[in-house]
Parts: sequence; structure tokens; C-alpha cells
Amino acid sequence: MMRHRTRRVGLATTAALLAVVTLAATACGGRDDDSGSGSTTTAKEGGSSSAAFIDPSVDCTDYQGTEGINGDTIKIGTVRPASGTYAIYDQVTTGLNAWVTYVNQSGGLKAKDGKSYKLELIKEDDAYDPAKTPALVKKLVEQDKVFALVGDIGTEPNLSVRDYLNEKCVPNIALATGSTQWGNNKQYPWYIAGLPSYATEAHAWIEYLKESNPKAKIALLYQDDDFGQAYEKAIKKAIKGTDITIVAEQGFNPLGGTTPEAAVTKLSQSDADTFIVGLGGTPCPTSLKLKPDTWNPATIVSVTCAGKTALSLAGGKDQGVIAAQATYDPSDPADAQVPAVQQFRKDATAAGLTEQQIDGGITGPGWGFGSLFGLGIENAETLDRAGVMNALWSLDTDSFGLVRDGVTVITDGTEDPWAIEGFRIVQREGDGWKELSPITNWEGKSNSFAG
Repeated sequence: MMRHRTRRVGLATTAALLAVVTLAATACGGRDDDSGSGSTTTAKEGGSSSAAFIDPSVDCTDYQGTEGINGDTIKIGTVRPASGTYAIYDQVTTGLNAWVTYVNQSGGLKAKDGKSYKLELIKEDDAYDPAKTPALVKKLVEQDKVFALVGDIGTEPNLSVRDYLNEKCVPNIALATGSTQWGNNKQYPWYIAGLPSYATEAHAWIEYLKESNPKAKIALLYQDDDFGQAYEKAIKKAIKGTDITIVAEQGFNPLGGTTPEAAVTKLSQSDADTFIVGLGGTPCPTSLKLKPDTWNPATIVSVTCAGKTALSLAGGKDQGVIAAQATYDPSDPADAQVPAVQQFRKDATAAGLTEQQIDGGITGPGWGFGSLFGLGIENAETLDRAGVMNALWSLDTDSFGLVRDGVTVITDGTEDPWAIEGFRIVQREGDGWKELSPITNWEGKSNSFAG
């Protein structure tokens, strides 16, 4: 059992992370300084100086640090919606599964003990229903005895098991959610997100609007749960002291069995010149499709909605939409020649992904979530649960997965729990994206953007 404390104590991990680029190179190819477009600015320069140090002898009782490691195999689990409204995100797990296949085909992950470890992935389906998630996670932990959970999808589902996993001292790595809740790693050090904070994404939107439309009038459509409310609160915080206003807002419950048509209709009747869609799953492109032809605001969509597969459901109304982008898009002609994208395409194809899946924009994040877990395995001073988390709390590397050149990957556990805090602003144009604003990194600032 974990004893919760308001402040973590201990020393930083001393790993030099000399092998940190190994997985990034094998998963996504080498980095090319000339491959990114535009310039890059960083709000805080420098790497991490100290990181959260998990000491299981102090923090845990009945610590099972090597549970799930059997010989040369590490067993991991994941919970995702393979059915229901959010079944589109099962493709994330398809990407994760392909990464596991690739790792195994390549001989496994090499840990600091000199051994190489192959992976076994066990998948469960909760249909994005947080009432179903706890039983499935308990099965994975107590019956299947997985070493860690990787790439679990959804804010509410992950919140429903956070206390349980924290008490069990079981890692939940590369969560497929950017909820501001994952910034509370002092109390919940066994959770690390695989996405940027939604608050930082929202902050990037508003920073763009300050330049492009400093008197913007926003119509806000947000998912009425922790996911969407993170956008709502961060936007309201970011516009304070500016001339940007929210003139209309509507919450939408995706589990209510309805479409966002009524909400979109109400918002279209406002005098808003900017439409922000803080929805995930199919409701996001559906809301674009339902937008009246007589209403033509600048439209901003969540990063969870910005993939080719999702946007293809918008009935052609994806053209011109604006998004914050931290990763390469394999379907974007402008990214096609980037070495990281070419390597991903080669390795993912060998691992069984189709061209449609690679270009769809949903499998790529799953591949990246696996890559982040791999960094933890390869750089853990001791190959156990705490060692992997400590390695992830002290990252300072070029990239993982398909993270863009210029987006920094730095964590400092007690002060900065977010691996990705950089975005560029882009606009949909044909099958690709036009850069509107270059990458800005807000290192160590994501928690301050939360509303």
C-alpha cells in the first residue's frame, strides 16, 4: 500500500540517460535538425536538475517491484475502448501492439542489466466507461500480474483507477490523455502522461489568437467531463486580461446517446468568430460536419481530433481547421521525407500496420506511448517498477515516438511531470497542414496553465 504524502522526498536518479536516444532512433529514426519548419522558442531553457525519487521501502508496503518480469519477457497491460462511442481510439492500441511486435522482432528492449527483454501485451475493453475500468485493471494487476499499464485511454477511465494503482505501486505509463490531473505526481507518482497537458494545448490556442485575432469572440463546445473541462478552465484562465471573450459555450455529454447537433446549433446563433471544439472521439468531427454553412468562424480542434481518420468523418468541413501540433503527421506530404516518419513507416509496416493505419493519425500515438515505456525500461538503474518510473521522471532527450524536432522532451519529477510541453499551430490544407505559428516550448509551465 502507498502512503500518500504532500511532498515527495529523496534524491534524483543519477542515470546519465546515455542510451536514451536508442529507442527513439529505432522506433522513429534519427533526428534531423534541418527537417523541421519554422523557428522554435523555449519558455524555459535547460534540462532537469532534480526528479521525483520513488523509494519503495518508504512509499510502498508489499512492494512487488518485478511482478510481470518472467525470464526475458515483460508482461504489460492496456485498457482501451474497442467498442462504443470511442471505438475509433482502438486504433491507438493497434499502434501500441504494433510497437510491441516491432520490439520483439528486433530482439527486445536492452536494459542496463545487459539483458534484452521481449514484451507481452494483454488488452482489455472498457468501452470508455469508467464504471467498467476498475474491474478490468484489477484483473490485469491481480490475475494477469502485469508489470505496468501502458497507453491506457481516457481521462475518466484512468481517474477511476488512479488511487488503486497508486496504492499498489503499479506504474501507469504513457496515459493516452492530457488531463491536468496527471500533473499531480507528488501525490500520484506512478502515473505519467503520454500526451501534453490539455491546459498547455489550450494556452497555445489562446497565444495564437492573441496574435491573429486579439479581440476574438469564442463559441466554446466542450466535453462535459474532466477531459473537456480541462480545456474550458484553461481557456478561461488564459484569456484573463485580454480582449478575447467567450460569447457562448455549450457542454456535451458523449455518453448521453445523442449527437452534438443541438449544442452546435445554439453556438452558431451567437456572434462568435472563433469556434473551439474541445471534444474527442467521433463527436468532434461530427460537430464540424453539423456546423451550418452560414456560419464560418475560425475553427480550432483538440489534438485528439486532428488525425486523418477523425477528420475524414467531418464531411469535408475539416478544411481550414486549426490545431496545436506536437508530433509529425505521417499523412502530411510536408512530413513525408522526415527521417523519423520514414523510419516509422518502415518499422510499422514490418510490424503489420497497413498504409491506411499508418496515415490515419491514430496508430502513431500508440507507437509513441510504447516508445515512452521503452525509454523507462532501457534507462532504469534497477529493472523494477520504481526504477522505471524514476527513469521517466528524469528525462532529457531529443524525442520519443513521432515527437517533432524542436519539441523538447524533459521531465523533472517533482517540478515538471510533463514530457511534452511544446506545440506549433497549424491549419488543415488538403491532406496536410500549413504552419501558422512555429513551435514554442513551455518547459515546466504546464501545471500553471490549468484553470
